[in-house]
Amino acid sequence: MKPFVSSYALASSAVPWRREDEDALFSGLAELDLSGVEIPFDGVLHRADEDWLISRLDARWRVLVTLLPATMSRLKSDPHFGLASRDTGGRERALELAAGASRALSKLRSRAAAVVVHSAPRLGGEARSSLEAFADSLSKLRALDWNGAEILVEHCDAWSAERPCDKGFLRLEDECAAARLSSGKTPVRVLLNWGRSALEARSAEGPLTHARRAREAGLLAGMFFSGVCAEDELYGAWRDSHAPFAASRPASVLTRAAAAAALKEAGSVDYLGLKIQPLPASATTGERLALLRTSLGELSAALA
Repeated sequence: MKPFVSSYALASSAVPWRREDEDALFSGLAELDLSGVEIPFDGVLHRADEDWLISRLDARWRVLVTLLPATMSRLKSDPHFGLASRDTGGRERALELAAGASRALSKLRSRAAAVVVHSAPRLGGEARSSLEAFADSLSKLRALDWNGAEILVEHCDAWSAERPCDKGFLRLEDECAAARLSSGKTPVRVLLNWGRSALEARSAEGPLTHARRAREAGLLAGMFFSGVCAEDELYGAWRDSHAPFAASRPASVLTRAAAAAALKEAGSVDYLGLKIQPLPASATTGERLALLRTSLGELSAALA
């Protein structure tokens, strides 16, 4: 099965950003056997030049459009922002962002496979959320025209009073319940990220549990693979920083065997992906592509 690659994560750590570097990155991606790429939407489909990005997308690729970077950016100054928010204003602002994404997908025509949404806001502070609010938001999104794309609810680590959180959104069980309570013409399913599930559980067992629960609910669409570290000078301690496989970063909990176990638990899925962030920020385009190729090799071996 051909994987998707999160192209924005691969390029996002580069400082300063330069078009010629990202252009070379996309040229390198086009040489790989991929299903497509994941790109972010934050009012536009690219932070510098949307038309340029669209022109660089290989004609063979399908595209996933994620709202997570925009959501996290807004949460810094707007703690009530989110599709699951009990705050009417915060939820309306999140719905406006998503509606903008639905309009932007028309620029991708039939290449858009899915839009990836999340159950913000972050809990543990002043913000409140509920699965009922999230279900209502999903119903509103399912009524929009997504140009044939489906909606994927990507699970991030859930809030807990017992440990520090990175995202701190709704539990997977609540997200699944909200998806099933929602209604509309556009399909909605669940997307898992290995690293975020491991981060939540502080263990490689977390992705297995989440894969089983989403599969048993009949909602598991796919799984992206990011690593996570218990402690690392670059990738931090239990942070959603998209570490590579342990073959490239020994502190990463994501091993080939752990990926194979998660894939076995997930069973047949429609989306298989890889999301890694090369560090340090000074990594060259060649080094970023080399790290990606090693990670793709590990994922391919895990599938065997």
